[in-house]
Amino acid sequence: MRIVLATGNPGKARELGAMLGDAVTVETIPDGFSPDETGATFFQNALIKARAARVVVPDAPLVLADDSGLAVTALSGRPGVHSARYAGPDATDADNCARLLADLVGVADRRAAFVCVLVALAADESMTVACGTCSGRIADAPRGIGGFGYDPLFVPDGRTQAMAELTAAEKNAISHRGRAARQLARGLEVAA
Repeated sequence: MRIVLATGNPGKARELGAMLGDAVTVETIPDGFSPDETGATFFQNALIKARAARVVVPDAPLVLADDSGLAVTALSGRPGVHSARYAGPDATDADNCARLLADLVGVADRRAAFVCVLVALAADESMTVACGTCSGRIADAPRGIGGFGYDPLFVPDGRTQAMAELTAAEKNAISHRGRAARQLARGLEVAA
């Protein structure tokens, strides 16, 4: 099955390709794809991206869009849908992590969850939606060199290592994106 992924994030493309398995070929959307993510929820933004991708690659059997982010309890769910640009429109992962740590100075409640919503649109406009979450807490400082985004700060429940300290296989087994990808594979009847 050929899937065109509506993202410019190579980390997401690599992860989703590995999670969906050998029966799926994941291609990235052409450069320059950047629809305005004006939704108030992860689902709304994923749907915006999926519909925009369908216009860009109308011949693709399936387009897939991901919207994901970090929801921190003490920050009323922020950064949420603004996770990628939490420190500003051109923020790097390091900038976003620094902003998050600054916002949590002196805060004892470090509970957080990664959230991922995947929306797949077939050529006939039929839709498959999958959601995944991973609960954990925010560390006091970045740890590890793997992953991307907030992975150096996020310690999953039941673990002592940050996501960025886990192997790709360990991360994919418990991550929000891994859980959503497995749910999506079941919905699409793909062996992941």
